[in-house]
Order: sequence, then C-alpha cells, then structure tokens
Amino acid sequence: MAWGERTLKSKRRWLQERKRDPYFLLAKKEGYRSRASYKLKQILGEYRLIRKGDFVLDIGCAPGGWLQVASEAVGETGLVIGVDIKRVENLGLENIKTILLDVFDEGFVERVLKESKNKFDVILSDLSPNMSGIYELDHARQIEMVERVIQLSRELLKVGGSMVVKVFEGEGSDRIYRNVSKLFRFVKRFKPKASRRGSSEFYLVAKFFKGF
Repeated sequence: MAWGERTLKSKRRWLQERKRDPYFLLAKKEGYRSRASYKLKQILGEYRLIRKGDFVLDIGCAPGGWLQVASEAVGETGLVIGVDIKRVENLGLENIKTILLDVFDEGFVERVLKESKNKFDVILSDLSPNMSGIYELDHARQIEMVERVIQLSRELLKVGGSMVVKVFEGEGSDRIYRNVSKLFRFVKRFKPKASRRGSSEFYLVAKFFKGF
C-alpha cells in the first residue's frame, strides 16, 4: 500500500472514531472548541495550577479549547494570551488575547511581553508537530518544541510559577523530565483520561519555578 493510501485510510479511521468519541461529543455540547479542553480541565482538577487573576500563556493555542478553559480559571481579573502559527477565530472573551507567531521566532519573548506587560504565573503548551506518520521523526520534532518552551519559560515565567507541557513518550522524554526538574521544585507526569487510547502523549506538570 502506498504512503498516500495509508494516510487517507488513517484519516478516515480517525474521522469515524471521532464521531464516537465522548469527549468530542461533550465539547460540541458544552461549546468548547476542542476535545482537548477536557485534558486541561482534568489537569487543573488534579493540580489546581491556575487561580483567579493569574496571567496565563498558552503556546500552541489553536483552535482555542485550552484558551476557553484558562479563561474560566483566571476570571475577569486575569489574562490569557494564546500564541499559534494558526489564526484562532475570535472567542468573544475579553480576558483573552491571541498572537499569530511561531514558537521558534527569535522575537517571541519581546512580542509576547509587549502584549502582556508582565511575566506569567502559568505557561501551558499542548504543542504537536504536523504528523508525518513516522514516529521517530514526529517524536524528535515534538521534543524540539518542548525544549523551546522550556527555554522560553526561563524568560517568561514568574518565580514560583507553574508550567504544563505535552511530551511524546520516547527517546527524548526522560531528558525533558530531567531538564524540567532542574527548573522547578515539583514535577509530575500526568496522563489525563481525555487523552486518546493508545496515544503516546503525557503531560509534565511543573510547579514552583526556581527563577533561573
């Protein structure tokens, strides 16, 4: 079977599975942009990272599901800034700002701080590469994204702040855990129930940034 045929077959299977996915159906019912909203809800339910009035940065925010959940958590006195290379359709929420920007842009920190006027209490990242179907390649690209988020956290996160970052299980995931543990006093691996069955993803939940 040719690669293009495998990709088409995989996409059709994914569409069929989505129609039966309880989190996809729940997101449609409750008005969330993505089933991924429930991953963040479950993370926050377990660790209570975001408080009213917090400043939150969501890196890789499209289509906006995590923005909606973070907006609820910070309330009217907080601010959520979402960054993505894809444009996010207006959510109609006054405590959200979005920026069209690549995570690898050299001016990332300056551009984000121009909007926030302040460092962040929490950084969120649900970043994934465009999937090639070759796991080793997809894993390497995703780990590169995670390393970039860790680098950015040094400049954008307040001392004592928290971070949630998606990681693909594989050769580089232990290295990521060690690097995050050097920067935070508390680090846990967490896999939400909303993660798809068989998915290699997990989330690192990190609290109490040391402020390097």
